[in-house]
Amino acid sequence: MSVINTVRRQSFWALDFLKGSKIIKRVNDIAFILENYQDPESIRLRALRLKNLIKHATESVPFYMELENVRELSDFPIINKNLIRDNFDAFRSSEFDGAALFSKYTSGSTGTPFRIYHDKYKKLQNTADTLYFAKKAGFELGQKLVYLRHWDQYNRKNKLAAFVQNILMHPVSNLKDEQIADLIQKITTDKSPKAMLSYASALTTICNYLTKIESDPIDANMKSIIAMSEYLSPDIKEQLKFYFGVEGLSRYSNVENGIIAQQFPGSPIFHINWASYNVEILELDSDKPVAIGKPGRIVITDLYNYSMPLIRYDTGDIGYLKNDDPFNGAPYLQHVEGRKMDMIYNTQGELITSYITYHLLKYDKIKQFQLIQENHNTYIIKLNVYNDFDQQNYIIDEFKNHLGEDANIKVIYVNDIPLLHSGKRKLVINKMHSK
Repeated sequence: MSVINTVRRQSFWALDFLKGSKIIKRVNDIAFILENYQDPESIRLRALRLKNLIKHATESVPFYMELENVRELSDFPIINKNLIRDNFDAFRSSEFDGAALFSKYTSGSTGTPFRIYHDKYKKLQNTADTLYFAKKAGFELGQKLVYLRHWDQYNRKNKLAAFVQNILMHPVSNLKDEQIADLIQKITTDKSPKAMLSYASALTTICNYLTKIESDPIDANMKSIIAMSEYLSPDIKEQLKFYFGVEGLSRYSNVENGIIAQQFPGSPIFHINWASYNVEILELDSDKPVAIGKPGRIVITDLYNYSMPLIRYDTGDIGYLKNDDPFNGAPYLQHVEGRKMDMIYNTQGELITSYITYHLLKYDKIKQFQLIQENHNTYIIKLNVYNDFDQQNYIIDEFKNHLGEDANIKVIYVNDIPLLHSGKRKLVINKMHSK
């Protein structure tokens, strides 16, 4: 690591020391709880923090104060964005009236704005989570971070902050061929160790460009690549390994909470952040726990946001829970999929994985794609392709194998598939739920 990066790292921890070592203590606590999941002390700490959160919520948060006979976590109702948005003040703790809070905004995949507050302790916990999970991916504090996301007035850093934190901000809306070429030039010219944090769809666009120009491996001194918010397909993982020399990892996180789960190098599963959250997987159409290995709604309880406690919060996403994580023996997420409203059904009405869209990645003449389910047996595949693309019939035949031989599949060619307000690109849409 260069001298200036070493200075950045040492300055960060020196400042934390002067402030009472609040971050490093939390990082060590996260490491202990996750790496000793079955240890009695780890179990005690998780149970105590859940108990303390429930006590705080039922004594100072109007929404929870009105509930009757809520003693255990399972006594609480499931909440979601709409409920919180419609009863915003009822979810705010009276103990934080007048306190300095941090607003978090997201439009998610729906385009509907959603806001929540974090208190200073939640902010510290999120910082500690980020440091712990980033290091597990191969990132060292002080390294250059190539950060591809939707940058706006709420999250854009000024030049001084970007320099101090060593962040290269690149908007995901700027990924045309010439803009990718410029980005590649920047990261190869800078020989310092670096990491990349990006939406999976942006990494896919970059890999497609490098494949199109038949690029050799990129000498960028890349130490880690993390895809946030979206799942990184095995094909793109292989391409990232070829072009940048490191394994791309998927992180399951959201703006309103933080890092919920993440992959580690050499493992395709998602290791749950039990140090900061309690995670439940419930049936798609009821609030009962789902059978192990079956798809269910991801419902989380944030153990650290006391200013606006989210207890049994339905993230809107789908996950598959399994037991006995090889890392620590804890339950883990085998897969994380998109929102329930965008799950795909075959012509027999059976739920199938939205990852079938990743079959399109093997067609190197496709720039962008999107699968839309119109009704029980009609599907549209939108494609943005190069001029010499001629594999439409192969794609229709392949998708009929997954969706049903009686599926009515239409291919529509477009010049672009627009980004969402969040900066992500929606790969799957199910219109049946809106009809």
